[in-house]
Amino acid sequence: MVTQAQIAKKLGVSRQLVTFALGDYPQVSKESRERILAAALEMGYRPNPHARALRSKRTGIIALWIPDQISTHYTHVARELGRLAKQAGQELIISEVGEADMKQIWSNVPVDGIFAVDASQSIQRELEAFAAKSIPVVGLGTYCSLNTDHVRVDFLAGTMEAMAYLIDSGFRRIAHATFVRKNVPHESRRLGYLRAMRAAGLKPEFIYYPLSERQRGIARRLIQDHINEKGLPEAIFCHSDDVALGIYRGLCDLKLRVPGEVALVGCDGIEDTEYLEHPLTTLVQPVAEMCTTAWKFMQQRLATPATPPQHALLVPKLAVRESSLRPA
Repeated sequence: MVTQAQIAKKLGVSRQLVTFALGDYPQVSKESRERILAAALEMGYRPNPHARALRSKRTGIIALWIPDQISTHYTHVARELGRLAKQAGQELIISEVGEADMKQIWSNVPVDGIFAVDASQSIQRELEAFAAKSIPVVGLGTYCSLNTDHVRVDFLAGTMEAMAYLIDSGFRRIAHATFVRKNVPHESRRLGYLRAMRAAGLKPEFIYYPLSERQRGIARRLIQDHINEKGLPEAIFCHSDDVALGIYRGLCDLKLRVPGEVALVGCDGIEDTEYLEHPLTTLVQPVAEMCTTAWKFMQQRLATPATPPQHALLVPKLAVRESSLRPA
């Protein structure tokens, strides 16, 4: 492996000058820097990341904590943050973090900071403790700690808009497909659905499903069981696009027409929703903007730990497509 000392010997300069040039120190002249960089490239020099980490007290690694690897939406978030990390010459490690294993993950993998998507309340408390120790933390998504830097997506407002659209379109029996079985303050999709239904004087109806790696297949079967037991709703508002796609397939199995006999609305805005015979109406999460903003917050916190709290609030956009059109 080529060393800085070998580069210095080849060029007849000091080892310290080579170190400063490769480290982009400002006191090195442009001519000397270009000469040293050209020699390093020609000789195949590669910086030692471990030595660099010891000098800077940084690993160059950022953690991304997600609730699960089931959701296509979380995959999208990971891809966007991974792209930003690569552009910055840093590494992003992705972990599926539950309440039982978050401390073990933190102790085993030293990182410069943590992105946490849709963290549960207990995980939020742990992240707040990290932030109090000057470990950079940025929350992202529908729910996150308000006591750390965060980029929150206001799904309460988005759900109210989607429900207003369905109700104004004349739908009255509107079911909500969700895994959330009780009202909790951070679960804005369920709360928005209930608020809209009660304001319109309509009776809530729930289609419950368990979280699973086979989310679409489970939703496909459950909608058929629900219809056999309780009949067909006029419209279904789904917690996620993955579930909406499973329900769409289950309705097709029963020869039920979307949107002719039932309207369907999802959440997240994943790409698959655009490729159905009747594209899916969905609440599109501003993933690119959310990730870009979160990345800026992280870099600012790393550069200036005393930066005041950084907060951003984004609203999902309702993309109305064929799946929710009211029959003439």
